[in-house]
Amino acid sequence: FEFEPNRAGFLPVAVQVSAAADRHPDNQRLSAEVAVLEPLRVLYLGQRLTGSGASIDELLGSGFDLDIRTPTGDRGIGAEDLRLAELDLVFLDDCPASAVPEAVQQQIVAEVRERGLGLLFAGGRAAFGPGGYHDTPLASALPVDFVQKEEKRDPSTTLVLIIDTSGSMGGMRVTLAKEVSRLAMKRLLPHDKVGIVEFYGAKRWAAPIQPASNLIELQRALNRLDSGGGTVILPAIEEAFYGLQNVETRYKHVLILTDGGVESGAFEPLLRRMADKGINTSTVLIGPEAHSEFLVTLANWGKGRFYSVPNRFNIPELILKQPASAQLPAYRPGLHVLQGHGGRGWWGEVDWQQAPPLRGYVETRVRPGGTTLLETAANQAPVLASWRYGLGRATALMTEAVGPGTADWQDWEAYGAWLGRVVARTARDRSEPFSYSMTRHDDSVILTAVRRVRSATEPKAQLLDDSGALAEAVAFRQRSLNEWQARWFVSPDESARVLAGSATRILVEPSVRPGDELRVDPARAMPLAQLAASSGGETISLSQLGVRRVALRAGENPVAILALWPWLLALSLLLYLGELLFRRLDSYTEQ
Repeated sequence: FEFEPNRAGFLPVAVQVSAAADRHPDNQRLSAEVAVLEPLRVLYLGQRLTGSGASIDELLGSGFDLDIRTPTGDRGIGAEDLRLAELDLVFLDDCPASAVPEAVQQQIVAEVRERGLGLLFAGGRAAFGPGGYHDTPLASALPVDFVQKEEKRDPSTTLVLIIDTSGSMGGMRVTLAKEVSRLAMKRLLPHDKVGIVEFYGAKRWAAPIQPASNLIELQRALNRLDSGGGTVILPAIEEAFYGLQNVETRYKHVLILTDGGVESGAFEPLLRRMADKGINTSTVLIGPEAHSEFLVTLANWGKGRFYSVPNRFNIPELILKQPASAQLPAYRPGLHVLQGHGGRGWWGEVDWQQAPPLRGYVETRVRPGGTTLLETAANQAPVLASWRYGLGRATALMTEAVGPGTADWQDWEAYGAWLGRVVARTARDRSEPFSYSMTRHDDSVILTAVRRVRSATEPKAQLLDDSGALAEAVAFRQRSLNEWQARWFVSPDESARVLAGSATRILVEPSVRPGDELRVDPARAMPLAQLAASSGGETISLSQLGVRRVALRAGENPVAILALWPWLLALSLLLYLGELLFRRLDSYTEQ
């Protein structure tokens, strides 16, 4: 019979058999007593999922004593709130790093490394990489590295080309300005936008703002440009400013292409106002001159860049926008079939081929020295990994213990037992420096302690009374280098209870309990006495067997049973004395 005890200590249990036709009601009950260890003490830290602590407590059962904490506020949980030396395991379940201050993380990691505390780190969208644990003290103790992939993205931009088509741009200069404009548009993508404004004493939109994919229309607009007229640039900049205010793109950029011979005016207030609204202005000097102080100043006011294009062989690379990188989600939703690795100590009776699929996990990578215990069958992504970290153990579960990822596991009857096994295997090692065993011999009990840790000095144990209270200390005698024994009288009809070490409970039941061969229905018992009488024999006890000659068959020469142990004992004594005499004679002869 398997059952879950409701408390620690020495518990009386009984099994009652009920039969339809019960002829022997006094022989249908079996009583016993079992020793139950103290529950594992677990600190549970969870925040994102409401009620997750109560669900975990129900799944694990009474073998685990959960202290459920929900860190709230900017402060999170404080280091002074923890008494880690009294715990067996810290369980962080989908708890973001912002709720666990760095001082608390350092305290937990030190307790795991130096004093053997267990650490179980589980979670989904608020743990591992997404939870902000990168490069934190807790991350260093886990058996997995966080996989945070980045995606390069080209943000959208709107480019307005302001091209000087005044008389001074005649000849190759306007052609060079068109070539620079074409190269600038080639750097854009279909989701970008382009507009062209020309100024020649007046200003006009040669091509209104439109998608950069309209290459034919934009090329035709450039080809129609020709030099002639005066140089008045300020109205063209204002026109570009008004046009860009109605455009929704990530970047907005104005590129002024001129030979530098422009009028004076209120450029600074306009360009600074544009820059404040996220519109950058760059300038391009077209012609053999290498520098233009005025165009450099315009670019500085507009928070842009200055370029010089002396000829078609020295066209610089125009920077119109900065490529952005975005972190891809590390959480992998979907239906994931799992497969297990490792021994049955982690799984028990769980058959992962029959287990429900997982609905989501966080992508990680197992570190060298870590062991993958559970992974997805499709791409072998780790779901459960563990390793020894100093004197303790750290285990990582790459999904929420209770949450969307394990939604199908909540009704899986094997889930609670499996989760409890993982917690127990990760928790602080409760093994004693001595291993204890207790046996009964007639009217006495022998408690044996064998040293397991070299630094251990002497075993300790205490007798307990019927109520489980401490009665008296056990006095050990050392029998060998690593073994101690204690022996005391206990009535055969009484149990013996011992608390060995710090928490090991040992129980020896009474010795007067009938053997298994006597636990049968008396109506079905073999009639031994009747059988002996009908065959010409007799019934004797085992104590009479060595002193009587028993006839096993009738006749003139009956077979007799003779006890040989006295003769063998005498023979061994004679051999021993003979060896002593032989050694003494041999020593005398040599002298």
